[in-house]
This record gives sequence, C-alpha cells and structure tokens, in this order.
Amino acid sequence: MRKLILLLFLSIKVFASDADTTLRTDLNFDGKEENIRLVYYPDAMGFLLTIGSSQVKESYSDTYDADMIILDINRNDGFREVVVRGFGSSDQTDCYFFQYDGEKIIPCGHLPSNSGFETNGKGQVTEFGWMGFYTIRLKYDFDSRRKTLSFEKEEFYDVNQSAEVKTPFGLKKTRDDASESSGTLSKGEKIVIVKTDIEPVCNKDENYIYDMNCDWFYIKSAGGVNGWIRGKDFFEKVDGLIWAG
Repeated sequence: MRKLILLLFLSIKVFASDADTTLRTDLNFDGKEENIRLVYYPDAMGFLLTIGSSQVKESYSDTYDADMIILDINRNDGFREVVVRGFGSSDQTDCYFFQYDGEKIIPCGHLPSNSGFETNGKGQVTEFGWMGFYTIRLKYDFDSRRKTLSFEKEEFYDVNQSAEVKTPFGLKKTRDDASESSGTLSKGEKIVIVKTDIEPVCNKDENYIYDMNCDWFYIKSAGGVNGWIRGKDFFEKVDGLIWAG
C-alpha cells in the first residue's frame, strides 16, 4: 500500500492513462489537440513517448509498470506537461516531465524516487519522500522557459511525529556533537520529533555519513526538555514510531 496518494493536485485538470495507451489534448494551447501515446516495455523497464511525429525514449532502474498524466504546473506559461510515471517494487514512483512545443518533445525534469508529488499550478512542485517513519516534503521550482525542475534546499524539514522514551537519552542545545546538553529525557516521557536537518554532517570516520542515522532531529518533550539529537542516538530508545519501508 502506498504511503501517500501518489498524486495530489490543487484545482488542476488532470488526464490519466495506463501504459501502452493514447490520449488526446491540447498541450501547447494552439487550439489543436495532440495525439499522445505511451508504450511501456517491461523487459527493458523503459518507455517510448510519442507526441505527433516526435518521440523520446527513457528507462527506469526498477519498475514493473508505467503510466502517464497530463497536468498544468504553471497556468501562465502556455504549456501543459506530460509526466510519465514508473512504478517500482518498493512503492516508489520514478517521474519524467515533458513539454511539447508543437514540433518536438522537450524533457523538463526527472524525479527518480518518490511517494508522489503535488503542484499548485504556479510553477511549484512538492515531492513526497518516505523517510522510514515520516514523510519529507521537498520543494522544486519549475522553470518553463529554461525547461528545468530545480530543487529548493531548506534548512529544516517538518517531521511532527510523537513517541515515548523507553531508554533515557540526552539532547543538545545546537546541532553540534560538542554542544552543551539541554537536558535528559526520562523513561516514559512523551515527546514530539518536530523537525530535522538532513544534511550529511557526521564525521567521515563514521558509517552514517550518507544515512538518515546522521540527521539531526529537534525534539520537544512534555516535561519541557527540548533540543537536538542525531537519529542514531535515539531511534532505538523510543517507542511509537511507525517504521515502514
């Protein structure tokens, strides 16, 4: 079961299809409907997208099926987008974005692994990613003129997950291994994991440098002790987190 609804759209007209099928709609607002065909090749884990007389091929690393949707990421740019989604064995989608200018198909971005995305129709895309026990929301700017989808880095990402302490542990005042302690959480204490810093800032001699165990998490407790801790230092010391793949 997917962790999230794979696609959420806010007041946007969407046309959906299965693989190896054809849709008709006006992609570039010239008053003429384009013939849009998607063919998925399971053995190659790839697809062929045809719009008019233009074609483009792409492949996935791990998919068992694909489909396409048509949406309008920026209602003011004069284009609708074709998004070809590949569905993977771990409930992840792999998404390619395209526009059509009346003559050729133009690649506009690629989100290789996510649990879906949403767009507000104003040139912004929010991607959902499953992070073991919470969902991260990653923001992208869709530049229709440059045909790019650019990641907008944020310092913190919301977590907002509740848990209960089963083994006491301490928190730090800042995101620094050498930081002063802000207090210790007691067994049975109720906590909320508020937000996280996902930058890989562990020491290079550790095994966590590219792992979420390295991430800093900000925790608030019912007893008033608040502060930062790395994932590896508290994951096994709390109950109530819903871990799922």
